[in-house]
Amino acid sequence: MFDLVLENARLVLEDATRDCVVGIKDGDVARIAEPGTRLEGEQILDCAGKLVLPGFIDLHVHFNEPGLTRREDYSTGSSSAAAGGVTLFADMPLSNEPYTLSEAAVRDKFERAAKGSVVDYAVWAGLVEDNTDQLAPMAEAGAYGFKMFTCDGGDGFPMPEPETMRRGFSEAHRLGSFVGVHCEDQAVMDRIAGQDHDDADEISRFLAVHCPEAEMEATRRVIGLSEETGGHLHVCHASLPEVVDMVAEAKKRGVPVTVETCPQYLLCTTDDLSRIGGRLKCTPPVRSADDVEGMWQRIEAGAVDFIGTDHSPAETFEKERASFDQCWGGINGVQFLFPLLHTEGVVRRGLSPELLVRLYSAAPARFIGQYPRKGTLKEGSEATFVIFDPEAQWTIRAEDLLTKHRQTPYAGMSCTGRVEQTWLRGEMVCRFDSDTGKHRLTGRAGCGRPVIPVNNKGK
Repeated sequence: MFDLVLENARLVLEDATRDCVVGIKDGDVARIAEPGTRLEGEQILDCAGKLVLPGFIDLHVHFNEPGLTRREDYSTGSSSAAAGGVTLFADMPLSNEPYTLSEAAVRDKFERAAKGSVVDYAVWAGLVEDNTDQLAPMAEAGAYGFKMFTCDGGDGFPMPEPETMRRGFSEAHRLGSFVGVHCEDQAVMDRIAGQDHDDADEISRFLAVHCPEAEMEATRRVIGLSEETGGHLHVCHASLPEVVDMVAEAKKRGVPVTVETCPQYLLCTTDDLSRIGGRLKCTPPVRSADDVEGMWQRIEAGAVDFIGTDHSPAETFEKERASFDQCWGGINGVQFLFPLLHTEGVVRRGLSPELLVRLYSAAPARFIGQYPRKGTLKEGSEATFVIFDPEAQWTIRAEDLLTKHRQTPYAGMSCTGRVEQTWLRGEMVCRFDSDTGKHRLTGRAGCGRPVIPVNNKGK
């Protein structure tokens, strides 16, 4: 007798789609049988007309604990993640106070997430000028990786000096970990900021300073560091096709490097930024329509390793200030990545759902060392999955967000495909309520588990 049986299941994995019956026992996938097979279960779920997908994995979010919970916390952030089908997230080491720059701070984050998160969680640590002696203790405490900036990361999160960067990459290599880098070159941005922009509006000045040259120059430099030290480089939130190409060329030379991108760089352009304003402000910024097209070409070619949201919310007033320069730079988006990219990638561009499963489930599971327990649905895998209706037609509304503040640049976008249910180890944690038109949490705060990286570069 199984605990749960999924009948009429259309199982979508990274390499195949198959019709089957799934038996779940003690939180794991216990059996996958041919269609029509009769399996006895305490609970039967008819999945006809739906897709059954491995739980999504978002390795780039900012949930703001501790210290900035006026913006988000582990309860609200993970609830929104669950509504988007995300069953594991990795929380960044900044956009919280204090920053996650010590062993004690890493352990504190794990303790806080254990109390608040409804899905599984991992914790990033930071790499700054004065904490290289903390990299080993933070890794021992379970840190997923080390985040570093090649530009000003804000008070308390300074850009390391070149020698410190080199030492950090070498130590990450020794520890079997990696350095995730925000690639924008501060010198390039300072040079452009010092030029005469008196006739430009705030958005035009912002785009001029956060220019493609800054992102590409920083990427060149950190690829060089990776090549020199052997330390694994992960390029965070790439916005440009040229950046993905640089990573691809480095891989051919044997450099240990990977790259992610985010939905804003696949869906939005500088024209959208001018129209939407502060709600779409992020760094690197959204780019041209040609760049968006180029990023999709790299997605289809397999040159992007995986995707994440860079979910970085704020209070509504921080995103809707009269001055664009004063608006918070970060996007509220963890609830909508898969429906948006299913709409644009699968429905409009004819890409396969399997490709999205690779980018948002299987590949990130490998990167954090959790495949095949996570990132797939095979006998012996966790019964952590998403029920997805590929035909549902709906429009994103800010009031439907489960985040602490209900604003997003994606409001008003039409979607084909909706997350109907999210399951974590055989227990439903969120479902879409057709009566209210909103997602409703069914899991409890604290039911998520910590994920400690194992062989976390997928090698």
